[in-house]
Amino acid sequence: MRLEGPSATIREAVSDEYVDIVVAVTELGSPTVLLFLLATLYWLVDRPRTLLVVSYALAGLTVLITVKAVLGMPRPPESLFLIELDGDEYGFPSGHTFAAVVVYGGLLRAFDRTRSLPAVVGVSGIITLVALSRVVLGLHYLGDVVAGALFGVLALVIFGRLVRGEPRRGFAIAVICSVPALLVTGVTSYTLLGIGGGAGGMFAARYVDRLPALRNRLEGAVLFVFGCTFVLITEVAIDAIPAAGGGVLEAGGGFLEFATLTLMGTLYGLQVAGIILVPAAIGRLEWPFASPTNWNGA
Repeated sequence: MRLEGPSATIREAVSDEYVDIVVAVTELGSPTVLLFLLATLYWLVDRPRTLLVVSYALAGLTVLITVKAVLGMPRPPESLFLIELDGDEYGFPSGHTFAAVVVYGGLLRAFDRTRSLPAVVGVSGIITLVALSRVVLGLHYLGDVVAGALFGVLALVIFGRLVRGEPRRGFAIAVICSVPALLVTGVTSYTLLGIGGGAGGMFAARYVDRLPALRNRLEGAVLFVFGCTFVLITEVAIDAIPAAGGGVLEAGGGFLEFATLTLMGTLYGLQVAGIILVPAAIGRLEWPFASPTNWNGA
């Protein structure tokens, strides 16, 4: 089922001298890159449509970690790893491939580009490259990434029907789906992201329609820089928490451990809410030398 033979063929087809390129490709499906991509599109292109995909990604994460833990299928042997593992111990289905389908496929659907052949080919190409990169790096078998892609498509279909174009529904689903994730995996950084990020998204999404539109390119540039700085600061703060490495709150854990994980969940909530609401702060600035006709975004 995991196609170990074809996986070996794919690994052997790529020389070790191309590892850096493969790593760069696999990053296209990483949480950090997807976070900045969605944040940028939200700030500068289209807020409601991008926010919808953000809610899909967060809800999908909570479902994925539950499925992976329930199945409990390990990754390939560490001897095959070409890079250090930065993630959970389970390999089926592939999280990077799943995330690539949900985010890039979600954007394709949200922006009504499913009938555009160049857009479909481009998105399919990115997803395929991300999937194959996971196999080449030895972190997954071919069956893992195929399952990740199929699971991602299924998640998009289900989320589309449940959310019905309302991001707050998607964030609510993320919080709800965090409950079984908690029961299966315990309190981890991923479950805290689902709870905290989902709650922060539910709170902030109600104000999206009231946020001021971008007035010019200068404001867009300032928003991008200010927003990225905010995301980086919150990422550093979260990473500085010892439990950010995937620590679990054990039964009978002390107060300090509980407080630490509560802080992490709060930071996730602030991060998501901050990304959504940062245009409100930038919109208060005055631009005496910038023409409001210079910006074409929404």
